[in-house]
Amino acid sequence: MWKVIDSGKKSASELMKIDEQLLLKMKQDDQPILHFYDFVKPSFTFGVFIKPENIMNQKVYIKDFDFSKRPTGGGVLFHVWDFAFSCLIPKNHAGYKDDVMESYKYINDRIAKGLSPFIKDSKGDFSLLPIEPEPMDDLCKNFCFAKPTKYDIMYGGKKLCGAAQRRKNQGYLHQGSISLAPPDFSMLKPLFKTESKVLSAMNLHTFPLLGSKATLQDIEKTRNEIKQSLISALSE
Repeated sequence: MWKVIDSGKKSASELMKIDEQLLLKMKQDDQPILHFYDFVKPSFTFGVFIKPENIMNQKVYIKDFDFSKRPTGGGVLFHVWDFAFSCLIPKNHAGYKDDVMESYKYINDRIAKGLSPFIKDSKGDFSLLPIEPEPMDDLCKNFCFAKPTKYDIMYGGKKLCGAAQRRKNQGYLHQGSISLAPPDFSMLKPLFKTESKVLSAMNLHTFPLLGSKATLQDIEKTRNEIKQSLISALSE
């Protein structure tokens, strides 16, 4: 039985701190946790090895975005058009796998099942990425939805859900981001100091769950439905 925590809307730093503390306090025999959360304003988070000031215009993002380092790895994630969640799996749970790819597959298979009722385009199918594509330029590798990785959920050959994990002796933290609506590229373009293919790559590689014309209002309307579907899928 999963324990569900919904932290509601908080700052990026508060939410990342909650995930980190949940991992640190978790015991090997605890229940697995499904953690839902949202951001109080347009935000981005970044993996532990990323320095956003080296890849984006700091003057712009300090003014327009809230931001925080994640306790996991991976690239920059923009939390405006996505659905963010975390899973915490204790070591003695069936979902804990010594093989990292198997641990991703355990969660991703269930997340894909939970998302299937929301697919508007029934022409594709779910898959895990068999071979990682080369980034369109050097900057793309630093942005989660500009370069799919072997840990992602794909639909119709495009990235639907990205994730990163952090392991401790007592279990692991899995942080996920589901693409719901197409990004507003006019909001993102000022972030880049030089001409880059990041936005083109995001447009090429990303599959928005709610369709290409989905709006922020559509996201809010279906948010609780998505939560309930993920709860059901993970509990099976």
